Amino acid sequence: MKIALLFPGYGSQYVGMGKELYDEYRIVQEYFEEASNCVNINFVKLCFASSDTEISKLANAYMSLFLIGSAVCALLKEHGIIPDVVAGYNNGETTSLFAAGCFSFPDGLYLLNKMCSFYQEALAQMDVEVVRVNGMTTELLERECRAVSTDEGKVFIAFYDSLSSHVVVGSRDKIGKLRDNIEYNKGTEVEYLTTDVGLHSELMNGVIDQFKIYLEKVDFKDLTIPMISGIDGVLVAQGAQVKERFIRHINEPLKFVSVVDALADYEMLIIATPAEKLGKILKKRYPEKTIVTITKKVDIEAFKEIVQSFDII
Repeated sequence: MKIALLFPGYGSQYVGMGKELYDEYRIVQEYFEEASNCVNINFVKLCFASSDTEISKLANAYMSLFLIGSAVCALLKEHGIIPDVVAGYNNGETTSLFAAGCFSFPDGLYLLNKMCSFYQEALAQMDVEVVRVNGMTTELLERECRAVSTDEGKVFIAFYDSLSSHVVVGSRDKIGKLRDNIEYNKGTEVEYLTTDVGLHSELMNGVIDQFKIYLEKVDFKDLTIPMISGIDGVLVAQGAQVKERFIRHINEPLKFVSVVDALADYEMLIIATPAEKLGKILKKRYPEKTIVTITKKVDIEAFKEIVQSFDII
């Protein structure tokens, strides 16, 4: 049986995530301690005793999800579970790279912290909005985006989550015009999202210009476990290739629909941290597959039983 390990991104964070694993496993506590020492944040307080507002702040959410996902990966390894492939949704791809041996845990925190800092600075200079569009085909939505875009303001599809679910980003007035143009379409729903989910378009070019300098300080090693790239669903493993795609991941649209397609050959899908939306996407596409979410000790025990029944360990 082939196993894929997936890591969710922004929007999956919540106060209390990882608490039961933290209480039960020393290795999880060690990851919390190391993360707190690396970036001078009390992650125990942030993850277990803050507020939805506090944990949803850009850097807090990105680094907390990275911490929890990394700790779950280490916990699975401690139980003898090594996946055949890793993948991540949005910023979850950084966690998948750590899980695949690309860089160290402190380096992952360092990269996320720097990227979030530059992203927040960029957002302060922009007048942009982000919407999720459900119920419209990719081809039709791309056409509508081109129709409202001008040299003065553009809109981009930043996330291709499925054939009929996309996230669109762009200038506030153009997003408003797009909404007006497509809401007449029967079955189409438009939902406003926070800009913290990421812009993943040429709007992020300035962030890359700043980020590249710090990126050079991190050694991107060849992966010990291949990763399904979020920008096109291609399997990657070489360090140089991964680094190049890590940069493109910032200012190119993310095609998670291609990642999901690439999971067809894997019988068991593990979601390393709580992720209701990610779970729904996977279950809708692959109702026949075994999908396990690791949130507490009982999940680990149940997962071990499943694995042992297939004689994987």
